[in-house]
Amino acid sequence: MKRSEKRLIAGLMGSCALVGLVMPAFGVDFSISGFVQQQIAVKITDQENPNNQAGDPFNGKKVPLEPLGADLGSLQAVNNLLSSLSLPQLNDLTNPLLGSSVTVPPTGYRDVRSTSNDFNLMMTRIEVNMQAAIDANWSASATVRAVYDWNPYKDVSGNNNFYETQFHSGGGGTPLEYAEKDFMVDLPNATINYTNGSFYAKLGNQQIAWGEAVFFRVMDVPNGLDLRRHLILDPGLEEYSDKRVPGLGLRMSYQLTPDWEVEGFIQKFEPSIFPTPSSPYNLIPDQFTLHERYRGYADDLWNVGGRIRAQLGDLGLQFIAVSRHNPDGAIRWTKSGVDKDIPILPGSGKTLAETPFEVDQERGVKSQEEWFYYAGAVRLDGVQALNSAVDDFQPSTGALTAYNVGEDPALARAELDTFFWLSGGLRGHIERIFPYENVFGASANYVFSGSPGSFMEQLIGRVELTYTPNKVYTAPSLGKDFLVEDEWAFAAVAEKWYRWSEDFPAAYLVAQYIYKSASDLFSRNLQGYGGDENGLHGGISNYQAVAFAGFQPSPSLEWRFEWAVLYDLRGGWYIQPGVRWKPDDKWQVDLHATVIAGKDDNKNAVSSIDFADEISLRVTYQF
Repeated sequence: MKRSEKRLIAGLMGSCALVGLVMPAFGVDFSISGFVQQQIAVKITDQENPNNQAGDPFNGKKVPLEPLGADLGSLQAVNNLLSSLSLPQLNDLTNPLLGSSVTVPPTGYRDVRSTSNDFNLMMTRIEVNMQAAIDANWSASATVRAVYDWNPYKDVSGNNNFYETQFHSGGGGTPLEYAEKDFMVDLPNATINYTNGSFYAKLGNQQIAWGEAVFFRVMDVPNGLDLRRHLILDPGLEEYSDKRVPGLGLRMSYQLTPDWEVEGFIQKFEPSIFPTPSSPYNLIPDQFTLHERYRGYADDLWNVGGRIRAQLGDLGLQFIAVSRHNPDGAIRWTKSGVDKDIPILPGSGKTLAETPFEVDQERGVKSQEEWFYYAGAVRLDGVQALNSAVDDFQPSTGALTAYNVGEDPALARAELDTFFWLSGGLRGHIERIFPYENVFGASANYVFSGSPGSFMEQLIGRVELTYTPNKVYTAPSLGKDFLVEDEWAFAAVAEKWYRWSEDFPAAYLVAQYIYKSASDLFSRNLQGYGGDENGLHGGISNYQAVAFAGFQPSPSLEWRFEWAVLYDLRGGWYIQPGVRWKPDDKWQVDLHATVIAGKDDNKNAVSSIDFADEISLRVTYQF
């Protein structure tokens, strides 16, 4: 840990202690609590993250290229081509030309060393919670969170960035966060609260949690997710409690009657935060550079929303409406802005800078095989992604002789191999923007009254439904014209506290089903599903999954045995068993395994993270 980071943590902790000493002198009822936590995640397979350079399955492989219209099957044919390009002729077919470009015979070779990691995560976390009751109406609360990653994970760069983002000065993911590559500190909660009878208001930096489902976010629409810390692999029963991105805002509620409540909020928009390149849980292939269009584009936007809740005996109702900017965003090609010549075409760099590509012979895409492999993996259409890169950036792409290949995969492969051969490798550039949308939803839950001791007694059934008209998605082509589609999301939930033995406390059980009409668990549009070496084959019509989770405490309550299982109906499993040990009110140890398995056909959601099988240990000291 750097000296500056130690000073920052010491300063924050000292400030918290000083506040705790000073507040009582002003007659303020002040309390402070928190925890220190060490978390380790150990890999249980030898599969590396393919989205990072060191995990690319094409590392060290020589992939034959078939450039368009080039007959390179003989020495004479090669020399004829070289002569036409004013290049020296060869005595054999093994000589390299111009570095890794124009290799003869044409070959795409990724000269990148694959690594083998034992750890995905080794993170120390300190969190301090402060509460101040000023008088009968006013109170305040704040949480200071500091996280340090000890960086046991190795990618080829050796300089991994775990936390620093493009969103705010200081590298933070939110305005009240400071982040460096291996360290972050923020205020996820800093609010002033006012209560007067049936009225409640909360002003400041805060998270808004409306969802109650494990894994699934149907009604939980106010905030995006911060995926930098352990992706979605924390215990499923925690329901993203540590993942929601906070925002500055005002939240108010009023109890109209004992049965009915209204609530509204206005909150500064903050986007979901993706894992960074070369980090253990990176989701975007590292041969592509993502430009976040937040600063100067979306950093002064606000979301508004409201909900009405009612509890009518055993029946609970909820209605929501949210006008927001989609925190997950939509992605498309963008100009690279990098002036670097294709080696065989002097002066081409200026033109290439006006396209989505730059020459990257070290860590770019090297072959059409690699192109189509990654297109399918991230649910894109490899053929149409080429076409949109050509069509959306004319006349520059035309000046480089690139052209639309229509629906012909063979022609796409040939054109791609031509440019990979001439350049020696290309890096793509993409941008994420945050479209506006409206989300409407309703839910109902009912408490069943079965006979005493039966399974139906106090069983809670819940259904949630949301509708988003004209939702904007990343197009499978990465084209400038995004995909626009109405989306319905539906979840059915049954939960129950059930005591199956007098010797044990009641177990908590929850079963769930989700249906989404246009996107998957990670909000990717379904039209991008099913891609292979020939491009796209129609996508899928809907996303469906089921989940079963719960926990069983021991008779002494010292132990808690947990599980969370998700099954994608198209063939993917996410299995997470765990155990929690809490010997006293200070110490807690959580041990969880995460196993992801399923068909590797780009037709189920969880196969995108099947590299993340691991065992995670958290040791927490609370104060």
